Amino acid sequence: MGEPLRPVWAEVNLGNFKKNLEVVRQLVSPRAEILAVVKADAYGIGAVAASSAALQVPGVKGLAVATPEEAVELREAGLDCMILVLGPVTSRAARVLAELGVSMTVTSADGLRDAEQAGMTAGKASKVHIKVDTGMGRIGFRPGTELRQALELVSQLGNIEVEGLFSHFALAVQDPEYTRFQLQNFETARKQVAEAGIRPRFIHMANSAAILGLPEAYFDLVRPGAIIYGLYPSQSLADRAKLYPVVSLKARISHVKRVEPGTRIGYAMTYTVSEPAEIATLPLGYADGYPRPLSNKASVLVRGKRCPVAGRICMDQMMVDLKGQPGVKPGEVATLIGTDGEETISLHEVAELAGTIEHEILTGLGSRVPRVYIE
Repeated sequence: MGEPLRPVWAEVNLGNFKKNLEVVRQLVSPRAEILAVVKADAYGIGAVAASSAALQVPGVKGLAVATPEEAVELREAGLDCMILVLGPVTSRAARVLAELGVSMTVTSADGLRDAEQAGMTAGKASKVHIKVDTGMGRIGFRPGTELRQALELVSQLGNIEVEGLFSHFALAVQDPEYTRFQLQNFETARKQVAEAGIRPRFIHMANSAAILGLPEAYFDLVRPGAIIYGLYPSQSLADRAKLYPVVSLKARISHVKRVEPGTRIGYAMTYTVSEPAEIATLPLGYADGYPRPLSNKASVLVRGKRCPVAGRICMDQMMVDLKGQPGVKPGEVATLIGTDGEETISLHEVAELAGTIEHEILTGLGSRVPRVYIE
């Protein structure tokens, strides 16, 4: 596509996305294969484009999503690889997933029965991954009685293929003692499954943090999410691997005006100009996913220089103080996230200033912001 009618866009570097997957492959190969996590529209960059790119990387076995609808979108796009829905599904969703050959998570006895019925309807075994709650406290069977009862039920049901057994870390590497506790619980679950005569094809627990800092959790499949989008799950892990930025946010300046000292800018007049200045307006705001808490805090790059956000970020527009840069005109590019010249505004910086995490910034970029793909 050409440049959007409203000159605001997110630039998605699929080349860097694939480089990050290659980083994961180098860390986990040959022990484990990769299940690329593309939930939430691939963290906001576009699930179909990201998934297609991911499957070009050696070692990527398949894709993980959060909802049935996300899986259906990928199948309808022609992707016939392994796809796992990580969240619990309804009986209706189970029927759709079984028909499409999508693997589903089971977290309850009812979920197992729904999967069996879905397999009967589809005329082929439902592929299920048994979720174990090892200490996250969210979903899954707890090791011991709950899991034993589930495995007994599996032995009584037909039309089910137990393709996987998995769990999820609450903290991964930030709390070594609790991480060991979760790993021990998972080992207990693995033994229970083996004693029940079930041999899942895939055992998986490692998320992004565990991939960077906990090799004993690799098993035979890993689930990288944040790191393939260039995000460190914790800055304490930044020295474990070099990641590459995937997303930049850019806009063209829509208006420039010269103002005198004492001029107040924006809603509630929270920014006052102390010297003659030029104020540039950008045609995006918090409705596009640029957080309002960045008002009077963040900077934007214009001609490779940092320019502070001036006043409150509006729903559809925002202002920046050009800080003495002469001759800036409407149509010039402003970089809100990314690199211009020798200066960079990272997702981490933006998230910290907004009081949130990088994942929320990425997934919050709205549908009004077109994604422009580059290699």
